[in-house]
Amino acid sequence: MSKPGESFESQIALMLHSADFVIKEQPHRIMHKGRQIGDLDVLAQDPSSGEVIGVSCKDWHGQTPGSEQFSHLIEMLEFENLKYGIFASSGSIAHTLPLRAEYVRNAKGINIILLGYDEIKKLKNLAYSKQTTDIEDYFRTRLGLSASKRKTVADEIRAQKSVILSRTIECERLLPVNFWNESPRYIMNNQDLLPADSTLRLEPYLVIDYRLHIQARHLGTGKLLESNGGGTVIVDASQGTVLSENDPVFKHLTKYYTNAETHMSVQEKGFTIKKTESFVNQREIVRTIREQIAIQNEIRTHYTTAKNEQRQKIVRPRVDDVHIIGPYLIHVPIWDVTFNLGDKTYRRVYFGYDDNDVIIDEMSKCQIKPCEHDTDSICIRCYSTTCDNHNRPCLMCSKILCEPCAHACIDCRKNFCDEHKPPTVCGTCRSILCQNCSSVLCMECKTVVCSNHREKCIQCDGYVCSSHIISKKYALVTKNFCSQLCFNGFGETYRSSGMFGKFKKIIKK
Repeated sequence: MSKPGESFESQIALMLHSADFVIKEQPHRIMHKGRQIGDLDVLAQDPSSGEVIGVSCKDWHGQTPGSEQFSHLIEMLEFENLKYGIFASSGSIAHTLPLRAEYVRNAKGINIILLGYDEIKKLKNLAYSKQTTDIEDYFRTRLGLSASKRKTVADEIRAQKSVILSRTIECERLLPVNFWNESPRYIMNNQDLLPADSTLRLEPYLVIDYRLHIQARHLGTGKLLESNGGGTVIVDASQGTVLSENDPVFKHLTKYYTNAETHMSVQEKGFTIKKTESFVNQREIVRTIREQIAIQNEIRTHYTTAKNEQRQKIVRPRVDDVHIIGPYLIHVPIWDVTFNLGDKTYRRVYFGYDDNDVIIDEMSKCQIKPCEHDTDSICIRCYSTTCDNHNRPCLMCSKILCEPCAHACIDCRKNFCDEHKPPTVCGTCRSILCQNCSSVLCMECKTVVCSNHREKCIQCDGYVCSSHIISKKYALVTKNFCSQLCFNGFGETYRSSGMFGKFKKIIKK
């Protein structure tokens, strides 16, 4: 199926070609206003229907492609107005992507096939045995293209078996759920972090846009002063309270509420949905908001009377001057996700529309005291979150540990996990020594010693441990010897040397 050195993209293209799909471009660059904004690794076409399929290939090692890469594929397909796509990875695929793919299919009408290592291996085996019809049926069935053969009872049985019944929650207006209950993307070794509990809360908020026009005539000059303004008020529709502008929900909704879609539904799959209903009186809330806006806005003019006195005129708007646009009752998807890792529990609360807006994130900061830098990994042993300064990848397997959990060679400071911890230790301090650093033995006792507990013999250049060092000062300079023999040999030469020879012996290192 593939040849040595052949790219992963070419392997996927060859699979599609063997299934009678036409390879149009490889890669296909996507341009906008004269500049490239992205690409699709392969662009294929179904000769029967004429439908075009965009393919994204991720030949990554040691990292699992997830939501960010999947979202980029969706953006490129939408930009090119394509309804069919393939997301292929030479390794595993994030466990949350099947739910994302189903949502995209239901909400946007884009059919995506997720191809991980196991699926690609099966397709390769079919290609080796020249079962190209089965490969074609695989892609057509999963993409939802017209089948190349007549539908059989077996096809219907397979389709019925694949149906999973679960609770569906509907909302009149809902911000789309673009991000799922997955592990944080900023943690680079997040592949095995699975949430212990996930709840998708659909919280109701009343968004009230208003416009306000006030005018007043200056009593001295007769000039007409006008003020045009407006803004947004957001009310928690379950509590009836007005949100402050510093509230994270206020900031999030003011950015995205116009993207809310009508008559939306979300289905439970591996998580719980809790929809909070609104019981507030919208008409009464709007009336109160208009009154507050009218009170809080005014125009002040200053003028001089005939008696040369300074006076001030205050003009406040009437309630009818406050024009309300809306209001819109919008449900906001908020994830409340808990990770139980060893004896540690982490909670993350973030918006389902844009997970960059985080409400609570107990995994975001490094836990190695007193550091508070941003997390980029998690220790596989104690599950502490760590920053780049405090993570310690194992030299042998690259698994990431925190600084306290890693086994570091006392000499070269290379790190090891429990499984690959070197067996050799310094005979004096019992500190770990890796294979490269454990070759130095004491000339006297033949014990492995680290650089902190050994000295070099000035006579034979051998090493001796701190327990067997023989030291003597020559003109206030200390010289170390590994044995009585070396000590005696140095002393005889020193005593027989002239003044210049003795000086050379003293300064020798």
